[in-house]
Amino acid sequence: MPEEFRGKGQFQRASASGGSGMKGQPRKSSERTPPARSKMEIQKVMRLEREVWKAAREKNARNFRKLVPADALMIFQSGILTQPDYIATMRGRTLEENTIEDLRGHMPNRNTVILTYQTVRAGNFEGKLFPSTRVIESTTWIRRGKRWVAILNQETPLRT
Repeated sequence: MPEEFRGKGQFQRASASGGSGMKGQPRKSSERTPPARSKMEIQKVMRLEREVWKAAREKNARNFRKLVPADALMIFQSGILTQPDYIATMRGRTLEENTIEDLRGHMPNRNTVILTYQTVRAGNFEGKLFPSTRVIESTTWIRRGKRWVAILNQETPLRT
C-alpha cells in the first residue's frame, strides 16, 4: 500500500482505493501508522534531499555526484538536464539559500521514495536570474545497493 509521510511528523497511509474502503467512513487509526522502517527511510531521504541542495549551492560536484547519479534527469523551467550536463554547468550557476516548505514523502515500495515540497529557486545562471516564482519540486529517490540516489527531479511553477 502507498504510504505518505509529512515532514512535520504527520503520517498518513492510504489504502489501494484511496480511503477506508467505505464512503464517508473515517480510516481506522491502525491504518495511519506506518512501519517504523518506512518512516525512518523517508526521513533519511529527506535529509539527503537537503544535502543535494547544499551541494548545488556550494558547487560541490563531488558530493552532488554521490547523491545524483549520471543517469539522473532534472526537469527545470529552462529545460531538461542530465547529471553530467548539470555538473558541466555548475560553476556558472549560483543558488541562493532557499527554504523547503511542506516537505512530504511517499514510499510506494521498499526501493522508492518520492518527495514533494515547495520552494523558490532563487539564483542565476551566468548572470541571468532564475524566475523567482514559487515552484513545486518532486524528487524520486531509488535505492541502489545500500544507497539512496535521486534519479528524477522536476520543478513545476505555481500560478499565483
